[in-house]
Amino acid sequence: MRSPKERLALALAEAWGRPQVETVPYSTKGRHSSAKAGSAGRGSRTSLSRYSWAMDFRDASPADAPLIAAMHVESWRIAYAHIMDPAYLAGGIEAERLATWTQRLEHPAPGQRIIIAERAGQPMGFTCIIGGADDRWGTLVDNLHALPAARGTGLGTALLARGAQWAIEGWPQTGLFLWCYSDNLAARGFYASRGGVEVEDWDKPGPDGRTLPEKRIYWADPAILLR
Repeated sequence: MRSPKERLALALAEAWGRPQVETVPYSTKGRHSSAKAGSAGRGSRTSLSRYSWAMDFRDASPADAPLIAAMHVESWRIAYAHIMDPAYLAGGIEAERLATWTQRLEHPAPGQRIIIAERAGQPMGFTCIIGGADDRWGTLVDNLHALPAARGTGLGTALLARGAQWAIEGWPQTGLFLWCYSDNLAARGFYASRGGVEVEDWDKPGPDGRTLPEKRIYWADPAILLR
């Protein structure tokens, strides 16, 4: 039986059409959900025509749990190398993320939608949105991750727009929000450039066992992300 690390490596290798290679131990050296309302095109692939490179989006299924976990692990190991516990990033992250995404996909929260972005059939990133998650703040963008190969292509903006569209279609007249680590300055800058406003601070327990400060970032009108 394959270990979580092997399952995640195989999921990415198969999705990218590459032969599986030996898993290389992670090192920190050199590294600083079910819907309330229907959505047009839900469950089908749709292209993002505004970009020169063709990107497709599809809804995740329970079979995608290893792939999503693998993308999540790869993203966190790069973006959170200076934030999360190195021991967690080096070891326990694979099993923890695989268990998390298996649970989320097999037993979705009310309003949950998970969207995978692909280019030429290869995964580029994903987002997980929880519609109407909060009575005051609206729909939660619980996860938004782009693989290194997609950085700088506008995929983050496109995934954020997908979350905004999901919120507008199912939970009109409400906002959109997410949580971002206070030390993740690059992400905070990205969200600010797209109209997000930091409205609240929270010390949140993380999956690595640490409690770290986060910022609630809010869009009172998600439609701004569709412009």
